[in-house]
Amino acid sequence: MGLNEKIIFLGILGVGAIVGVISYTIFSDLPPTPGNTKSIYRQDLPPQPTAQASSSTESKVDPATVKADATLTILEGASTQGNPDYDPKELTVKKGNVIKVENLDPIPHTVTNGAGPNDQNSAKIFDTSLIMGGESAILQTEEINAGEYAYYCTVHPYMTGTLKIE
Repeated sequence: MGLNEKIIFLGILGVGAIVGVISYTIFSDLPPTPGNTKSIYRQDLPPQPTAQASSSTESKVDPATVKADATLTILEGASTQGNPDYDPKELTVKKGNVIKVENLDPIPHTVTNGAGPNDQNSAKIFDTSLIMGGESAILQTEEINAGEYAYYCTVHPYMTGTLKIE
């Protein structure tokens, strides 16, 4: 490259840097406009899956108003792999019992039947859906057959436990 080409190249780089700094300065303080959905980048969320057998075990009522027969606690710090996650790790209840699931962790979690996300029967027997930090959910066992069921968190698949229905 000759001297002229180097000067032109450096000049283009300099102009690009100046335009970048000016653009950043002008647009960095512009807040997003609430309700503005006119963007070429906007996409609708995918539709929610249709209700399956899991909906019969997932309660639509306020967990605070339901009398639970057992409590399953998601411990604070459960989202960090290696930390204790569910308490108790193995929960045994009678068929028809109501289980209150309390999330003490600030991170959302689930209690979903299955050995993990690759289990083809995952969420077909029970699923709490997302339980936000500090909130609770209800699992009803009246339509779950007696047996032993592995469960996990769909957000953190390393969180696992066992539910035994008698």
